[in-house]
Amino acid sequence: MRAGGRVFLVLCASSLLFYLSFQLLLAVVPLHTVRLGGRAVHVGLVTGLFAGTAMLLRPVAGVLTDALGRRPLILAGAAIFGLASLGYTAVGSVAALLALRVFHGAGMGLGPTAATVVVADVSPPERRGEAMGVYSLTITTGSAIGPWLGVELYRRLGPEATFLASAAIAACAVALAWALPETRPAPRRAGAWRAGLFSRAALYPAALVLGLYLGFGALVSFLPLYAERHGLGNPGLLFTVFALAGLAVRWLAGRLADRLGRRAVVAPALVLAGLGLAVLAQARSAGGLVVAGAIYGLGFGAAQPALMAMTADRVPPEERGRAMGTLYTAWELGIMTGAVGLGLLVGLVGFERMWWLLALLAWLTALGATRDLRRRRG
Repeated sequence: MRAGGRVFLVLCASSLLFYLSFQLLLAVVPLHTVRLGGRAVHVGLVTGLFAGTAMLLRPVAGVLTDALGRRPLILAGAAIFGLASLGYTAVGSVAALLALRVFHGAGMGLGPTAATVVVADVSPPERRGEAMGVYSLTITTGSAIGPWLGVELYRRLGPEATFLASAAIAACAVALAWALPETRPAPRRAGAWRAGLFSRAALYPAALVLGLYLGFGALVSFLPLYAERHGLGNPGLLFTVFALAGLAVRWLAGRLADRLGRRAVVAPALVLAGLGLAVLAQARSAGGLVVAGAIYGLGFGAAQPALMAMTADRVPPEERGRAMGTLYTAWELGIMTGAVGLGLLVGLVGFERMWWLLALLAWLTALGATRDLRRRRG
């Protein structure tokens, strides 16, 4: 990865700011929805619409990444994040907020898809898991401080200052991304679009990602309400611990995925993620949030880079965009379904049973992670 070392570092710095801009608003937007008069179903929708827009754009972004290049999509994603954050300062109703979430989600659909392909472009196969582990630290680092800081800014300085801070961070991400070179290995092929939007080779890791992200979608949507209802304190505490645990494990998990195989890391990681959700179902204090966040963060942080590396392994360089688009489509589908679908379910079964059901799903997905008959190590 020496030749691409500078590219990798610039990409990581830009992505860190990109995700920090997003994470700053992660717990704020659900709280702001309630402040504008929204109900639980609206809280689910603000996450679901964001993820749904990103999901619809992911496969298109994947093909565009192969056909047009990586850099334009990275720039577009960060620019949309900045504009959307500014837009939150102007919305005064739940309807306007929901409309803005569609636009904001477009940034998530474009930028990270292309950025992950760049990581695969500049990393050798034998160190791809490690590279994905290091790159995914940019996501987790933002999670470590963003949700907690966002809630504190929102409570102390108000919504406008919080949204402006998010916009300024996104603008810095754009400035760094401007320095990135194009890493697409070949010019556009005439048949790039004829191959379709989805990669069949990526369907197996995409199914595992779906099982992982259903729980995450519910967590980011309903943890703020769950914490307030049970007097658990600042919900950003769980996200901070979750992120710190992920920071601790991602690099090591990536190296183990290179050495032992991707599934040898993914399966036990999913077991841990389910255990974290089970602990959350029984949390009745801030200490319970800390334990749940730590366990869930270890599992989530170990699974994510291994699944990204697994996807890149399965396709040639000229099809990496389509494969990552397929993976990220499942990623966003999981978040959207976890937010919107479980927003309806929680009213029927309650928060505790919902967390237990999601834990069971994670454990079933772990079983599926041991059953890929196509590859011994992948």
